[in-house]
Amino acid sequence: MPPPRSPPTSLTTLLNTLTSLLRTFSHQLSLPPNTKSTIPNPPNALSLLHDIISLLRAQTTKLSLLLLNKPFTPSAIASILTFISGQCLPGLMTVYEILIPEKYGDLLFAEVRSASQQLAARIVALERCIPCTDDAVRLLDEKREDILQATGKVWGICDRMVQVSEMGITGLAMEKMKEREELVKDAVEEVEEWDLDEEEGEDWDVGMSSDEEGKEEEGEKRMKMSTATDGIASPGNEQLPSLDSLEIKNIHATKARVLKTLKLMRMLYPALRKRRISTFPPFNRTSSLESLPPELQLKSFYQLVRYGEDFSTATDELVGALYDKDVGTVQKRMESMATVAERCVEGAKKGWSGNEDEFTEWGAKWMTRVEEVVKSP
Repeated sequence: MPPPRSPPTSLTTLLNTLTSLLRTFSHQLSLPPNTKSTIPNPPNALSLLHDIISLLRAQTTKLSLLLLNKPFTPSAIASILTFISGQCLPGLMTVYEILIPEKYGDLLFAEVRSASQQLAARIVALERCIPCTDDAVRLLDEKREDILQATGKVWGICDRMVQVSEMGITGLAMEKMKEREELVKDAVEEVEEWDLDEEEGEDWDVGMSSDEEGKEEEGEKRMKMSTATDGIASPGNEQLPSLDSLEIKNIHATKARVLKTLKLMRMLYPALRKRRISTFPPFNRTSSLESLPPELQLKSFYQLVRYGEDFSTATDELVGALYDKDVGTVQKRMESMATVAERCVEGAKKGWSGNEDEFTEWGAKWMTRVEEVVKSP
């Protein structure tokens, strides 16, 4: 059997070029973001992102179809690789360069960077499915599932990036706040289902043999008989509850306070979304650059989103301390959460026009209730 001939130079060169560009792009994504664009009169970064990603998705679709269907046509594949290397990747690099966090916000920048990193990796996976030998048909048959999987993942990331460009600053923030609210909601449901009595019973029964259980039951009978014949004890001789029962009672009370606190935190999310997040000046791929919010206003907006993330993280820590039955740490966590809540309500006191509104009064009453729950014994 003669050895396979050398791969076509043009296709091999194009694959090497694409690989080099993907490495450069991945390196660019790992660097700190720009604080100022070097491109004069840059376009709307979200508009450019939408257009470039739409083109890239279409090209990867064509590439996938060429790889999955016979005959194998290197010239058609070369044309697609040329377009991706010459148009799509340089366009994405431009998006990353002009998507300045100070102008578009940290949240949007982080979302696009993360998606771009995933996209670069998936394009590499699809690129590796392209054969460069005369045995291409057999190799493609073997890699059919890999091609479908890689293409599907590229499509998924592209669809997400298009969605982000259409949601824009406000829509993405609304989505993130909703996700955080769901996490707090799940935590509330978990704590409500947490049965401390059942847990204590399971701990007590662990490792107890049937003989030991019989002895325990006999001991309980003797105690009941003794209590029945002891007569009525005087108030001064009343038996005090055991330390364990006092601790369990304390944890039950702490659980109730934790639930009240978390339910109050969950109430804050829809109020913030309705009165502060959704009312922020919208900016997406169809907006003009002149409609970008002022930098200070954008910082205040994203600070509210960060508070939503902080409450979600603090919820995990609070619930963890409760499960550890560490009442002291639970109290500290609740006090810390109340402090952050106070900052959040103060920061959201006025609307984006600078005036007080329905949220102003509601937030003050909500904060008062939070403080009452956290400080209650």
